[in-house]
Amino acid sequence: MHGRYAASLGLDLERVVPSPTTRAYLDLLARASLAGVGLTCAAMTPCMRLYAYLGQALVSDVAPPYDEWARTYAEPAFAKLAATLEQLLDAHATDSPETHATYRRAMELELAFFDEPLRPKALDET
Repeated sequence: MHGRYAASLGLDLERVVPSPTTRAYLDLLARASLAGVGLTCAAMTPCMRLYAYLGQALVSDVAPPYDEWARTYAEPAFAKLAATLEQLLDAHATDSPETHATYRRAMELELAFFDEPLRPKALDET
């Protein structure tokens, strides 16, 4: 879906430079994946749950070009995936400072992802 969506907007994903927030999230996912299923779920759950919520909340009010995005994440199947990931988190993550820190960092990065376009760019980012 992301490839088709980017193409419809005239974007070549091979040429896109990830934002600092996106790079930080990818780094978090990479580190978590090396630490096992529990931390991987802790890193992924906030994004999945948020996107399921946003899709469901926005689907009836969104217009092109964002309607396909909202419909995709509003699908009951996506909500089911998010719930399954939460179950995996509960089953495989330990109640540890590392798990809490990973989940919290993922939540912070979700906020930063949506906040980033609203922040003024530094001179070296333009």
